[in-house]
Amino acid sequence: MSRKRVLILGGTGYLGQHVLQGFSEIQETTPCDLAFTHHSSPPPQALLNAFPSVMPFSVDLKSGNGFEAISHQFGPS
Repeated sequence: MSRKRVLILGGTGYLGQHVLQGFSEIQETTPCDLAFTHHSSPPPQALLNAFPSVMPFSVDLKSGNGFEAISHQFGPS
């Protein structure tokens, strides 16, 4: 079975940071490829260090700028 891919929109927001934290707690038992979007700044470095290969993407949700990078680098394989 292939690894699951999870994209969290708004990874630097209140809810997004809690979702990222939740994935960091289950990463050893349920590994997955994880990416998140951010607009102004990435989440704290300690949270990024919890994942060996987390992929941050700078995205402007109003204009859609940045979504193309997600589909090219993290989209379906």
